Amino acid sequence: MEEILKYVQNQLVQAPFRLKSYTQDEQGKKYPQRNIYVKVDKYFRDFLYNPNAQDRWIIIPGLRGVGKTTILAQLFLNHYQEVGDHRILYVSLDEVVNVLGSSLRDVLSAYEKIIGESFEKLTRPVFIFIDEAQYDPKWAAVLKSVYDRSNKVFVACSGSSAVSLQTNPDVIRRSIFQKLFPTSFSEFLMIRDGKFPVKDLKKNIKEALFSADSAKDAYEKLKKYEQGVISAWSSIDRNYIDEYLKIGTLPFATRVKDEVRVYQTINLLLDKVINQDVQSLGRFDTKTLGHIKRVLFLLADSDVVSIQKLATTLEVSVNTISNILEVLEQAELLIRVMPYGSNAKKVRKPSRYQFMSSAMRSTFLSVAGNEQIFASQKGRLMEDIVAMTLYREFVANSRGALNYDSSKAGADFILTIANKNIIPIEVGMGEKLGTQVRSTMKKVGSAKYGVVICRNTLTLLEDANVIKVPLDYFLLI
Repeated sequence: MEEILKYVQNQLVQAPFRLKSYTQDEQGKKYPQRNIYVKVDKYFRDFLYNPNAQDRWIIIPGLRGVGKTTILAQLFLNHYQEVGDHRILYVSLDEVVNVLGSSLRDVLSAYEKIIGESFEKLTRPVFIFIDEAQYDPKWAAVLKSVYDRSNKVFVACSGSSAVSLQTNPDVIRRSIFQKLFPTSFSEFLMIRDGKFPVKDLKKNIKEALFSADSAKDAYEKLKKYEQGVISAWSSIDRNYIDEYLKIGTLPFATRVKDEVRVYQTINLLLDKVINQDVQSLGRFDTKTLGHIKRVLFLLADSDVVSIQKLATTLEVSVNTISNILEVLEQAELLIRVMPYGSNAKKVRKPSRYQFMSSAMRSTFLSVAGNEQIFASQKGRLMEDIVAMTLYREFVANSRGALNYDSSKAGADFILTIANKNIIPIEVGMGEKLGTQVRSTMKKVGSAKYGVVICRNTLTLLEDANVIKVPLDYFLLI
């Protein structure tokens, strides 16, 4: 207990200095705040000025490398002076568990001793920031206990996507989940060059593209924002699109100029996801864990791979491959896109797997070390960006479902919004004719209209009820 007491005392003194490295560059220039920061900060302020506020346990899960620590560090540094001495604590459970051999329960007991009050008897609010929560398997139960013991405690914790899997109904009922996704193109520009997005442009493009009555309606609405889009792109280097596809979905990569170093770091992140996050779920033995990276490698070079084919290639059982894919989806390394149609069809036909971060696919493709490989795979990387965007905007908040057309030359995606509005989507880095979308619309029948995301100019194919949307528009969502 003496060692953990010293650690907590040291954290209370040193955290403001240690956390600066996560929020500013070597020249002391502060990193911009991402979209999620505004939401989390609002919960913090609500509680700060109204300690009886109901929303006082915020959980930020997300893929490793997406910037969860930076969000917590920004929140801490922006408020610690305002909150006052010893009333705000930041700890990383990676350090607590792996370096000190201790636990979150011990940390919080030591903190109570330092402030001289048990949580039940608090007279003033306290703020507890827990990073890398997944390192303590009992984190959820411990924080639930603290939450229940006092309404004067605000908790913000972050962890890998596996954190979501360790929660139970009691935790879900008490906490607010704010999932952190890989960076959007607008966030990439903000982090890279400090270029902030045009106010409301994202919202307007999204509504015009996905809430229209027809392709003509979408076209006319998007046309209204054409000047805003042109203006936004007038100061964007076109080469940034390739940089974003390759590495820009992970914020740390944007600040590291050496591509080789970025891929090395991503490889280490992947190892941690597999050997720590996935292993913590206790579903696989060491031999099976060794197959996971090979599965990802095979998926990186393919659109759709049957479980049977993967099992044969890796010489493991179909059941093992199925379990691996399920865990990779839960850990949010992959987005599973099931075939459109009946449940029987979904079981019979193979699913499609997109990478949550295109930088992950790019890392596996980089093994070949060939620029021509990247040029030939740009389309797949762009499909990852589209899938991640649609997942973030519609699937993760239960506002929509994402499927694909499993028939030959069918649409890359079929987005269903609010269980009724069906929009087939075709994706490409070059010019597209819209043949995949047309084919899917004939088959689906009830599609509202079709969307082709490509390099063409904004074009209405009125006879087919299809709209061609330039990358310039879509990347700003």
